Amino acid sequence: MPISFSPTSIAYLVIAISLAVQLGFAFGVFGPAWLSPVFTLPALAIIAWAWRRAERQRAASQAFAALVI
Repeated sequence: MPISFSPTSIAYLVIAISLAVQLGFAFGVFGPAWLSPVFTLPALAIIAWAWRRAERQRAASQAFAALVI
């Protein structure tokens, strides 16, 4: 049984992880602060993927609603 997450929950999770990484770099836990943008760039890709996924789901549901109604 596949587990499905909503795009909103994925975005919140990515934002929370990115914030934790940024704070870790700010306090020197993960290394020098100049590395923080490099390690948070994947967060932008994940949010863009979640956005596109949500748009596809919305388009599909609107097409289904138009077909049914």
